[in-house]
Amino acid sequence: MFSTTVIVCARCTSSNEPSNRFCAGCGLPLGSTEADANAVLDVLGAYEFPEPSDGRLVALASDLVERSGFQSRPFGHGWRLIVPLALDRRQAVYVGLGGTDAEGRALLELVSVCGPVNERDARVVLKLNARMVEGHFAIKVLRGEEYFVVLRNIAAEAVPRLDAEGLARRIAETADGLEDRLSRGRDLY
Repeated sequence: MFSTTVIVCARCTSSNEPSNRFCAGCGLPLGSTEADANAVLDVLGAYEFPEPSDGRLVALASDLVERSGFQSRPFGHGWRLIVPLALDRRQAVYVGLGGTDAEGRALLELVSVCGPVNERDARVVLKLNARMVEGHFAIKVLRGEEYFVVLRNIAAEAVPRLDAEGLARRIAETADGLEDRLSRGRDLY
């Protein structure tokens, strides 16, 4: 006798084999009621070179956070900005040191989480990257799972000339747009 047991995904309602760890339709870890909103705890990874003791870089990042004008607080290896958006939505943008580029220039990183990666939306996200003006969509591993994020690396020397508020808002709006689609309207990140 064959088993007809299936696991129904809480997000997209696809039927899955009991042996699947992730939904075949949307990529959500099976057994979850929703995407892991705490995955953001890993969004700013461990520091790379240059070291966080480089006070000049920390000061540049802190200045960018302050000039954004958004509610902020220290978070992990950087700061968390809360950007208010339309329809009472909010999106977190994380600011931290991003290592160095190929030429050895120090980078600051702005990143905002959109939601768990799934094969269905991977092609759509890649196509959206072709039209991105501020940052790009990428995949980051957070708490052992792959997540779509909007990421913007900035050479440290360019930070003082940036429109911090506009940059953070554009990243938040882009990330929230994909989050809205992936989560079917929920506001998780």
